[in-house]
Amino acid sequence: MFITMSWLIPSLIVLFCFPATPSFAAEQQAVPSRSAFSVRYENDVFGGTDENYTDGISLALTQKGKGLLGGVWDLAGNTEGERFVTYELTQLMFTPEDLGLSNPDPTDRPYAGLLYLGCSTHLQREESLHSLKLMAGIAGPASFAEDVQRFTHKQLGYKFPQGWDHQLKNEPVVNLLYEYRHKYRLTPRGTAVSVELIPMGGAFLGNYLTQAEFEMQCRIGYLPDDFGATVLRGIGYLPFPQEERTHHAWGFYAFAGGGANLVARNLTLDGNTFAESRSVEKRPFLPAAELGASLWTKWFQTTFSYVMWGKEFYGQPRREDYGSILVSFYFR
Repeated sequence: MFITMSWLIPSLIVLFCFPATPSFAAEQQAVPSRSAFSVRYENDVFGGTDENYTDGISLALTQKGKGLLGGVWDLAGNTEGERFVTYELTQLMFTPEDLGLSNPDPTDRPYAGLLYLGCSTHLQREESLHSLKLMAGIAGPASFAEDVQRFTHKQLGYKFPQGWDHQLKNEPVVNLLYEYRHKYRLTPRGTAVSVELIPMGGAFLGNYLTQAEFEMQCRIGYLPDDFGATVLRGIGYLPFPQEERTHHAWGFYAFAGGGANLVARNLTLDGNTFAESRSVEKRPFLPAAELGASLWTKWFQTTFSYVMWGKEFYGQPRREDYGSILVSFYFR
């Protein structure tokens, strides 16, 4: 269910040009470094379904420097460490189980789309990573989720979705996400095959999501100097590996993890904040697990994650399984 990205690219160009203020450009010129352009695609076709969280696609640019939000670490008194900034454009899509119903089952998840611009600032130290992300966008028909799914289903011969007339109404979305990660090396530094544990915790706050989250990730292999894997329904993007602290020119590793979310608010389940819309009764406790692998070199990295989410609302017949593919290209 790969979708066209032609409508994303012009918007992304505007996004990337906007933050290039004189001070930001001077900072990047003073500290020459790699940047990373990334494409992430997520879809439940990898889990054999077409429902719930069914599709996500995103483009992103990550660079060293403060960016738009990096000054927040100074305000918090955190001045030590390297700073990174990520700008992204992301679309998420949610649908009920039966796409053939023109009037969807009111006890099933409502149709919902989300389109947002994201700006993340990262403060990285040798063993720890603080990340703060601001999301601003829109949910509802203006997210273009209906247009994208109907177009791709028609082109690929999949069941044509009939119930988008009952999707959530247009609503501006503003959300913050904070996440903290810490690396624990279980093997001596510099060994060929390494093992690391990466616990992480964080919280969403806003009208899209309000929740707390925790996860433990374990990885083994020829590891780069970074902080593991993530997905679009998490922080989305992490700083790229640091060349000067990576002991190999290329590598491969496998990873697995598990955790849980404590959910107070989910727009795609609870419905619109200020207007009447379809909704279902969400579950406040959401377990999750993942496994995957990553291949990396000094010039690119590709990661595949298979993600398993527990049932998000009462009456949901089965858990949500989906795949996440990340491809990043590094350049100077």
